[in-house]
Amino acid sequence: MMLNKLSLIIITLFTGCSVLAESLVFPPYFHSYGIRKATPGHLFMILKGATKFDDPQGLATTRLDSWDDPTNKNDDDEVIVYGVNSGRHQIIYNTSMYALALYGNKGSGDGQFLYPKGVAANERGDVYVADSGNNRLVRLFNPKKGLLWVAALKVDSGDGSMNGPLRVAIDETGNVYATDAINKKIFVFNKKNEFVHSLPQKGQPDIFSGKMSALAVADGSARWSKFRDERVLFCADNDGTRLWKLGLDGKVIKSVPMPDGYQAFYGAIDYYHNYWVTDSKKSSLVKFDHNLTLLEIFGKYGEKDNEFIEPRGITIYKRFGQTFIAEKKGAQYYWTGTKYNGASLKIVNPSRYNLTVKSTEYSFVSLLSMNGKD
Repeated sequence: MMLNKLSLIIITLFTGCSVLAESLVFPPYFHSYGIRKATPGHLFMILKGATKFDDPQGLATTRLDSWDDPTNKNDDDEVIVYGVNSGRHQIIYNTSMYALALYGNKGSGDGQFLYPKGVAANERGDVYVADSGNNRLVRLFNPKKGLLWVAALKVDSGDGSMNGPLRVAIDETGNVYATDAINKKIFVFNKKNEFVHSLPQKGQPDIFSGKMSALAVADGSARWSKFRDERVLFCADNDGTRLWKLGLDGKVIKSVPMPDGYQAFYGAIDYYHNYWVTDSKKSSLVKFDHNLTLLEIFGKYGEKDNEFIEPRGITIYKRFGQTFIAEKKGAQYYWTGTKYNGASLKIVNPSRYNLTVKSTEYSFVSLLSMNGKD
């Protein structure tokens, strides 16, 4: 069979992904009713002026166990999204697919925040907020329809105090990880709200420098995770110019620089443990695979399709690839797609062919024989 008689059909089969040559694609109309950008106007209409976008920061998404109806598969893509509205000292989140709610106000007591930054959540209802101005993590709980206060977590030990926490992440066992504005380390708490240790641990070399950012956990024990044996942390230091992949014990696996001129701000992990980071200064997303190999730089500054204005927080629902990105004055909603970057075919023998496809996402590939014989 001659190479010019082959057609390559690139088909991404995991649910929720569109067959388009983009790493992120627009959801169909029936899924979002045409609203894929949340604007100040949308927020005003839904909350009747109760708040406005004011320095949006971290995002987190999950599907609550308490929302699940095993008899109805049509609602499996209905997720909850928590967004930090830092300048208003509050969390904006959806209580259903049609309603939004607010939690928090300015202060230092229970139910209050002071310029919060990152947020993390799981399907069991746990929500953690990096309450930066109060030098603490805040633990909340969402039983089904609303957020409830649980506890404030602080560090004041031989490992130093937590000063201005910026990013937070959670693994499947309930351990919580946080970075702050001053200390060049990752603080680790258990699900009992107890401080365990910091990373690097005692005896490990100090590896971080500058401000840390883009913290994310890739936990292979999660239900929606490709690499079952991989449980790692991703983060950035050197003011977002260097990326790290670490074991949950702090052991260094790999470190790479960001592309020249780019700085990681927030980070998220998808089903395949690809590491996505936002760059608010370049108004773009930078995507790496789970080995920190650069896959693509997506987007640019602007208000048109596939453009952003200072993207901040990013979160991905791993099952279906639903991707949410906070901007300076709103948020955008995408589905994970795959960008086809070329392919090559080598004939090994008359009955065997080796096909190599370059794409930005794991994909199933079919070969169509045009002569009907191969």
